[in-house]
Amino acid sequence: MNLNIIIQVIKDFWRGFKLQYLSSRYDRYGFKDKTAVVLMPSNIVKQNVYLYEHTNIGEHATIRAVKGKFVLKKYSTISFGVTVVCQSHPFFAPGNYPSCPSWKDEIADDVIVEDGCWIGANVTLLPGTHIARGCIVAAGAICTKGTTCPPYSVIAGVPAKFTKFRFSLEDQIRHEKMVVPENERIDSNILRQNYEKFSKS
Repeated sequence: MNLNIIIQVIKDFWRGFKLQYLSSRYDRYGFKDKTAVVLMPSNIVKQNVYLYEHTNIGEHATIRAVKGKFVLKKYSTISFGVTVVCQSHPFFAPGNYPSCPSWKDEIADDVIVEDGCWIGANVTLLPGTHIARGCIVAAGAICTKGTTCPPYSVIAGVPAKFTKFRFSLEDQIRHEKMVVPENERIDSNILRQNYEKFSKS
């Protein structure tokens, strides 16, 4: 075998190994707790990504947080193939069109996933999305800034909408007491109001 070919194979292997397995050790996240896990390969713009305690991101995630921030709060997990976009183009401004000079003036719009959430496979979280505590986002859902999801709800669809609650009202209150520190608990009156409002819809 030609020596040049062997050298090129070694170089290609090393480059691929660095991109897939070593880059997360050297690139700097906005914040990454030591218990947070990001499975490779993934395509993540890291400087505006904040991963808190016991969070997990599955393989083939794409997180575009160039302008806005992506915040994944504690005990939340993202499945494989999820896309997160934290900025948008000024497409509502008159005179703007794709590829015009001002099209590059992207608008930051943070994406926040609260504690204890499960984001299913191939979900898309668009700019301004806020997923409330304990929610489940069904596989393939597309969440937008207007997505309404009270705590402990299941949302699904395109665009994503409330479908049901994970727990009964009593179990929501019990769950809060079991796993959430007292000073961080959602008031039981708020949980009750949400439950009554969304159970009727």
